[in-house]
Amino acid sequence: MKNFLWFAGALALAAMYFQPGHWAMLGGLILLIVAHEFGHWFVARALGFDVPTFSIGFGSNPRIVLGRFWGTQFQITPWLIGGYVKIDPSDANFQSKAIWKRGAVMVAGVTMNVLLAVALMFVLFVGFGQRDYAYQSVSISGVSTTVTIAADAGLRAGDEFVSVDGQTIATPQDLQRVLGAHKGVPASITVKRGADVLTYTVTPDKDGHIGIAIGGKVAPVYKKMGPLTAFTEAVKFNANLLKQMFVGLGMMLKIVPPPAGAPEGATDMHGLVAIVQFGAMAFNDGLYSFLQMLVLISMNLAFFNILPIPMLDGGHVMFLGIEKLRGKPLARQTQVAVSNLFFLLLILLMVWGLFNDVFHPVNFK
Repeated sequence: MKNFLWFAGALALAAMYFQPGHWAMLGGLILLIVAHEFGHWFVARALGFDVPTFSIGFGSNPRIVLGRFWGTQFQITPWLIGGYVKIDPSDANFQSKAIWKRGAVMVAGVTMNVLLAVALMFVLFVGFGQRDYAYQSVSISGVSTTVTIAADAGLRAGDEFVSVDGQTIATPQDLQRVLGAHKGVPASITVKRGADVLTYTVTPDKDGHIGIAIGGKVAPVYKKMGPLTAFTEAVKFNANLLKQMFVGLGMMLKIVPPPAGAPEGATDMHGLVAIVQFGAMAFNDGLYSFLQMLVLISMNLAFFNILPIPMLDGGHVMFLGIEKLRGKPLARQTQVAVSNLFFLLLILLMVWGLFNDVFHPVNFK
């Protein structure tokens, strides 16, 4: 009863500040955590390892015990920034198993996150289709004060293009192509300004420019596909995400320059607060965007967990690789010392991410 009241009080306090999108994102993160830990647990039990605890959330108290199954106690704690299955690498039962079995347990969580990401994209592609965006209108988002051709002719920010010399303008590429064909040649531009339809004559410069920034309204369009194509495209989508994560890691380490036009703070280290905020934004944009955000986070969990860093799954695999090469494991004291050092570094990274969440948030303006 005491633990239940603790949880109820924490939820009531959170409810004062959280919006539906925040709750949805927290639920999504719990799903990803459960999937990751389920991979470890299932493979471990299938291969004969002892797994006394499966925990959603860190810590052991306060906790709510959900039940016992297949020799494991399932529980939930309020520290929902992760989860774990209790498999002690130094335990005699663990050490007695073949290296490949121990390795299979260690990579099972990452594998589950990848499979979940592919499955979610498959569901989206089958249920909705492959999303793209199409222009509904092309407009002037800004007028230059240095190249004043458009301004001198009377064009203004907000004007929506209808046609140029009778050619319909449906995309920015249409506009650029037509203006590029009128370098130094007068062109008749028809625009909508509110309820009015106006026509102006402009003469693009030698580069086909008239001194405007191009904007417009876009809307999602969905390409329907069958199950086989959806599965293939889901795999390709996540493979491309993986490539982007390598680039993103380089940006975070300041090895690779950020892309032009990236929002301020987008390539900085961020933490749980920013993840929940991004998830809430995606939730408000609709189910497709929200599930796609979960796909992105699931692949990120897989990517960073498999890095050869002690305390992470990839670090345990690294220790197993060293054991295979040496014919015996590293001394327990060495593994503990290295793991503790990297645990401290991971805590510092989390604090750094939280600091950026609060003081250097991503600026989408």
